[in-house]
Amino acid sequence: MGIIISIIVPVYNDSRGLKDTLKSLVNQNFPPENFEIIVADNGSTDNTLDVAKAFTQKYSKLIRFIVEDKAQSSYAARNKGIKNAKGSIVAFIDADMSVDEDWLTGISDSLEKHQVDCLACNVEIFTKGKSIFGLYNKMTGFPVEDYVRNLHFAPTCCLVVRKIVFENAGLFDSRLISSGDREFGNRVYKSGYKIYYEPNIVMKHPSRSSFKQLFSKSFRIGRGTQQLSSYHPKRYKIMPRDIAGPFQYLLSMIRNFLRIIKGNEIWNKSSFRTRIEFILIHLAVQLAHHAGYIYEGKEERKKGMTPGDF
Repeated sequence: MGIIISIIVPVYNDSRGLKDTLKSLVNQNFPPENFEIIVADNGSTDNTLDVAKAFTQKYSKLIRFIVEDKAQSSYAARNKGIKNAKGSIVAFIDADMSVDEDWLTGISDSLEKHQVDCLACNVEIFTKGKSIFGLYNKMTGFPVEDYVRNLHFAPTCCLVVRKIVFENAGLFDSRLISSGDREFGNRVYKSGYKIYYEPNIVMKHPSRSSFKQLFSKSFRIGRGTQQLSSYHPKRYKIMPRDIAGPFQYLLSMIRNFLRIIKGNEIWNKSSFRTRIEFILIHLAVQLAHHAGYIYEGKEERKKGMTPGDF
């Protein structure tokens, strides 16, 4: 029968994105008896579950859905999916992403070839329309290779894990609003498991095409960064929480931006005006990250919590 791959799709109030994702997953050229699709709904209040039910009825042997509505956390939804997975390999994909028909074949071949415990796929951002924010998002992209090589983790949207890793190293920290992929990846890396970045397996992700979307994501990541230092103070440094904090990151922000634009085709082809807009957006996004960090710290202090109380 061969290996079984369990695909877990966490979703919350994204019926259109879920439909696009499931359309690409049901068209895999992988043997249908060798994979399953688990939609892990996180308590959606729109018609997302209707989409999941419709696909489940049409592909009853391939798709099933579960609901995690006790904890509002994408990591809690993924954890519930893992617990219900039948496969020895677990592959994650976010609702709104899509893959080519040979995605699972590529995963199976790469795991066998490189003999690793975890796999990080390449993420390609595509834009709809001509929004400057979408173009910025595409330019900054998902530096998955950099995450794997220097930070020892992969974003959950493109992560593949042998199930035995979860059994031995534990599940995601469902308390985190963000950065759960980093915490899990670092924990797994310290446990001695190997992760490999596979550039030839491409997963497509739509760009965030408005400032509100970029701000919301960066603010959420900032909150998750604060939670990392609170929930795991021995592993993650506690950063300054005051308003002067952003200036302490100015040099690292500049270095990061220079690294992003070095040899970047979008940057190189952009006009002077567009480049200035990119710089201003990047600054705003970084400040949003720090604002999220400050906000989460204040919320924790309101509750009288200090690192180690969680």
